[in-house]
Amino acid sequence: MKVEEYPKLRHGLEALPVEHQGRTMILVRDQWGLSGSTLLFSPPTAQLLNHMNGRNSLRDLQACHARLTGELLYMEQLEEVLRHLDESLFLENDRFIRASMEQVVRFQRDPLRRMMHAGKSYSSEPQELGKLLDSFFLPENQGPGVPSGSKRGKIWGIVSPHIDINAGGPSYAHVYKTILESHGPQTWVILGTAHNAVDNYLAVTLKDFETPFGTVSCDRDYGTRLLERAPRDLLASEYSHHREHTIEFQALFLGRYLPGTRLVPILCSFSLEDWERDQGYLDELSQLLWELGESHDTSVGFMASVDLAHIGPRYGDGFRPGDGHVSRHLSADLELLKTLEDTDAAGFMKKLGQERNSRRICGMAPLYVLARVLEGRARGRILHHGHAVVDPHGSFVTFAGMAFQ
Repeated sequence: MKVEEYPKLRHGLEALPVEHQGRTMILVRDQWGLSGSTLLFSPPTAQLLNHMNGRNSLRDLQACHARLTGELLYMEQLEEVLRHLDESLFLENDRFIRASMEQVVRFQRDPLRRMMHAGKSYSSEPQELGKLLDSFFLPENQGPGVPSGSKRGKIWGIVSPHIDINAGGPSYAHVYKTILESHGPQTWVILGTAHNAVDNYLAVTLKDFETPFGTVSCDRDYGTRLLERAPRDLLASEYSHHREHTIEFQALFLGRYLPGTRLVPILCSFSLEDWERDQGYLDELSQLLWELGESHDTSVGFMASVDLAHIGPRYGDGFRPGDGHVSRHLSADLELLKTLEDTDAAGFMKKLGQERNSRRICGMAPLYVLARVLEGRARGRILHHGHAVVDPHGSFVTFAGMAFQ
């Protein structure tokens, strides 16, 4: 490999603090799924990566390292770091562009959205996975109990967590028990959280979803009409679906407990600033989603696949959270969820605006769209609310399940 004079780290990478052999290290991995590699760096070297912006030369990077650490970084050491980054497709260069284009084409040609987290977040064996999912319903596991055969009431919308299934299993169970005991829709429009920006704020795919329980079919009629009537191109970021888990996890539960139910996969991502600038467009899309459901030949419901607060060193905080932090953020969640119970979309965004989303609500975009779609048409209630600690430093995520009837 010829080392570039002005290296540039690409977008789509994630850095996490981890403990390795008694030392705090920084793990860097690819959120886009183009590379399966993970790299470990010392904190000073990881800090140096932030200066690989295509404008700093190798000599500039050496000087930067000296300023940060007071130590000399030999050119051979810097080149070795860059070789590892290049081999892992973490640099924005010709090699990365070629590999990414090839992967995008493979994804576009595949009629299925393949399982990407099987064998990692959950078992690919249907019997083993089914046993695990069933266990989440048991009261001794904080579950809601096994669903009864009776149906009561019609359900229009759902909020479901998208946290790792093993961490939030009982919360998923509360959601799907409610669906199974209601007169639910035949098609779920799933508003998944996109953990990276998408063009035009929403990204649609018309692919069926592969699961260990078989294929969950896409409602292509609804999806095609949405693409035809949307004021902007909602296929522009279709590749975002390749790696994103937020709809994949819902497909597992649909495949297990609601076979035959179809889905419309939509990833959502926009910031407070995006919403302030483009609220008219987002409200127009939300109204279109409702109108397409109203005129559809089968019943349609709307599901937001989201998590709530993300607190602790893993997410950039400079403190180690304790029980008091958990309690405060669970209380703050309830204030936010009250606006969703009332399907008060503007109130929801006002609340987040007051906080400047400092609690890192991972699902602002889908929750706004859901509230806007159902505004004045349904009322929500909380089914489950909890949290999970996600690393040895006490970092935690809060999440909730809700139903709208």
